[in-house]
Amino acid sequence: MRDRYDKDYEEELYREFDGHREIYEQNTPVTVRRRRKRRRRRKRSGCLGCGTSCIIPFLLCVALLIGFRDRYPVSLLIGFFDNPILSTADDTLLAITESLGDASSIPEEGASSVPAQEETSVPAEVVQDDSDASSAVKPDASEEKYTGFCYQSMSQEQRLIYEQLYEGIAARKQEFHINANDAEAVGTVLNGLLADNPGFFWMDGAASIYGLEGRSRKKITLEFNCEPEEIEHLADLIEGEADKYLQELAPDASDYDKVKTAYEFVISNVSYNIDAPQGQNLQSSMINHISVCAGYSKELQYLLQKAGVKCAYITGTVIRDDVVESHAWNLVEIDGTNTFVDTTWGDPSYVMSSEAARELPDISYNYLCLTSEEMDRTGHVASENYVLPECTSYEYDYYIRSGRYYEYCDTDVIRMQLRNAVDNNIPDVHMKFATLEDYFSAQSVIFDEGMLSEELQNRMKWDGLTTITYFPLTNDDLYTIEILW
Repeated sequence: MRDRYDKDYEEELYREFDGHREIYEQNTPVTVRRRRKRRRRRKRSGCLGCGTSCIIPFLLCVALLIGFRDRYPVSLLIGFFDNPILSTADDTLLAITESLGDASSIPEEGASSVPAQEETSVPAEVVQDDSDASSAVKPDASEEKYTGFCYQSMSQEQRLIYEQLYEGIAARKQEFHINANDAEAVGTVLNGLLADNPGFFWMDGAASIYGLEGRSRKKITLEFNCEPEEIEHLADLIEGEADKYLQELAPDASDYDKVKTAYEFVISNVSYNIDAPQGQNLQSSMINHISVCAGYSKELQYLLQKAGVKCAYITGTVIRDDVVESHAWNLVEIDGTNTFVDTTWGDPSYVMSSEAARELPDISYNYLCLTSEEMDRTGHVASENYVLPECTSYEYDYYIRSGRYYEYCDTDVIRMQLRNAVDNNIPDVHMKFATLEDYFSAQSVIFDEGMLSEELQNRMKWDGLTTITYFPLTNDDLYTIEILW
């Protein structure tokens, strides 16, 4: 027992007392309840102990990622936030489409959109870039690349799809995303875009769209007809061929001169072959130089676009020998006047068999600059997807511009033209008449009444010949008569 004051002992007692008081204060009912609440909050937030305060730094990080997305590859992260299901392999395949341009002149092969599955009729879509579609740059519609015939006839919604599609294909991407509310409209837009842009030769029109119904963001997969690494080389070959055409133009060439020269250039450099590889695009006509009507028409369109002349690619059907065939031709604007051109039918190798074509001229001008009425007479029927202008002007008709057009059947004028050809050893005669009646009257005078025979007799006498062979070519639809010897 201590009998004197012990300061160290007193301090020890105070420390022990303070310890008991601290324990008490930490375990009062109020303190215990507060501690339980904090534990429950941490459990709900999944945090390690800082409660909700860590949300602020997290939001700041996201803001920085979005703000600097042009400097860092975060498009995948942004795309995941927008619509994570589009990044999976389990997306719904909505449809597959084929280009409107299958115009190979094969019976029963028309241009159409073909749904991929029976349960859906949604045509395929196409598109833009891999980044967030909502932040995609909308190209200026006033730019030259958006002045095509089909683009001009589209609604504003279709034009937005067209512009996204154009950017994706021009970048040669096989997969990208697009904003499109109406999935059914995208197949039509794709066909129209390819009709406007023959330079997209690596695309024949096949595409697939993935996404969810009711969602505007969709993933597009395109099918190329060549390897992506080959595109640049093929483009150089096509560009080289186009340069040859441009070099044939005089510096002051009129729009008509450009169209006529392009017509001659295509027919002279392409041979018709129903089995031509890549027949639906420029690779066939401008690289391989064998094609079908799609290649002929797209090359004319491509050349005229290079020369600054508006030219549209038109698909539809024609009737030949009571058989309906798919076909392609062009609508051309010359100095503000619309007219039709069919380079395929202007090639004798297409119209006649190869044996007969050897005796024909290299080029027939019958299908250079025709009116809507003449196209109807020749059986050309455009697809319902096109709203074509009425072409009524004969101003650029080849026969009129070359002085070979006749308002009526004048026997003396016809005899003068035949005699001029015989006397000057001109190997061909071309005539076009205004009406079917005058056309038949001219045939009767020339062939049945012996006018041609009389003139050829003189030619044989001068040349000391006993026989002469000639080839009469008549066109009951266009009222033209051509004679070659």
